[in-house]
Amino acid sequence: MNLLLLHGFTSHPVLTLGPLPQVLREAGFQVSQPALPGHGTRPEDLLKVRWQDWLETARAFYRELPEPRGVVGLSMGALLSAHLAAETPTQALVALAPAMALKHPLAPLAPFLAWLIPRFPGPDSIQDPELKKQNPNYPYFPTRALLQLLALMRRTPEVLPKVKANALVIEAGRDKVVAPEGVRSYHALLGSQKKDYLVFPESGHDLLLDRDREAVAQVVRDWLIANSNRLQ
Repeated sequence: MNLLLLHGFTSHPVLTLGPLPQVLREAGFQVSQPALPGHGTRPEDLLKVRWQDWLETARAFYRELPEPRGVVGLSMGALLSAHLAAETPTQALVALAPAMALKHPLAPLAPFLAWLIPRFPGPDSIQDPELKKQNPNYPYFPTRALLQLLALMRRTPEVLPKVKANALVIEAGRDKVVAPEGVRSYHALLGSQKKDYLVFPESGHDLLLDRDREAVAQVVRDWLIANSNRLQ
């Protein structure tokens, strides 16, 4: 299977997925790991981007993949993955800590706060103190850029029932970024006949950068292999 891997908002486009890309390649999957607009450069570049730009970039890379194909997304990437799986034939959808509801109490007020607080610190997304020091993601982001993530979040519930691909949704038990009820609602709304749900209780939001990163990568790999075998 050919897989599109999509990172999250403010994530480093390559490093934030930790061991997963290599684990998947070693298992025989072809992997495409694009940088979404505004990422991998500097935080201010997020101000030039609309949520539609993220989706169009994801679409363009997905179209280039030969079938059979699947999508794996982290956080914001899981929202984009749902849009792709809803509109294009997809054999597998893996959603890691999908950003359906943000925990930060000020997040919904971003439109009003942008002038007062021009930038927010990067989210506290890694529990392990040593691994946290190596966090490769943006250290901060412009407050106005969050409006685009909020817009994408509002438009995702309506596409989830259109997803028919087999799906795996993973919750981070110590997530300080997205609320668990949002992750559960993402899973509940999926139109997939087969949809699995797992929790890694000791992981922060960046599951593939935290203490259980190897285990998460292996679980995703094993589920994708089992799914491929099931579809043959």
